[in-house]
Amino acid sequence: MIQKYEKEKGQTLIETVVALFVLTTGLTAGLSLAIYSFSTTTEISRKIIATGLAREGIEVARRQRDSNWLAGTLSDCGGQFCYATWLTNPNNIAPAAGGGNEYRMIFDPAGVSGKWVLSAAGPATDFRLYLHSGTGYLHTASSNPSPYFRKITMVNVDSSNPYSATSPLVMARSTVWWWDRGCPEATDPAATHCKVITEEYLTNWKNY
Repeated sequence: MIQKYEKEKGQTLIETVVALFVLTTGLTAGLSLAIYSFSTTTEISRKIIATGLAREGIEVARRQRDSNWLAGTLSDCGGQFCYATWLTNPNNIAPAAGGGNEYRMIFDPAGVSGKWVLSAAGPATDFRLYLHSGTGYLHTASSNPSPYFRKITMVNVDSSNPYSATSPLVMARSTVWWWDRGCPEATDPAATHCKVITEEYLTNWKNY
């Protein structure tokens, strides 16, 4: 009887160890899945916000062009009527060839001619966006720096026929990048793969 009792004790111990191993394996797998799911959700959320910010940049570039149309008048552009100031007045967004001109998108609630403007950026410009309660992501510094950066580039793509120096083919490019796990903390979008780029071609189609 004693021998049988000791044998049963050994079997119970082995069963307990196996049960603990199975339980630990299951918990580890579940925890790993939860961490992966949370990480993926965060990454998708960042991409969605970045896409919206990039599209917003394009909308402002288009709005600057449209505001120039509304403020302009038809003039003679080499034998045809056109809006010669569609890139320069009152909003100067005239692009350069090659790398183009870089801008930040500035929100001015008290602005008379426009609340959203493109502000020319220099070599040391900070493109980081800051979160403002009730307003959104702005370049204006606040106590809530976000992981997002935005740069708008205006490029003179083509000035040859059927385009011209007055009415070139212009590309507006809005680049948004962010810092995240696995993404370097770069102030230059070329140094990271965590970015969204939205582009749109603008033309002086309001010529008559």
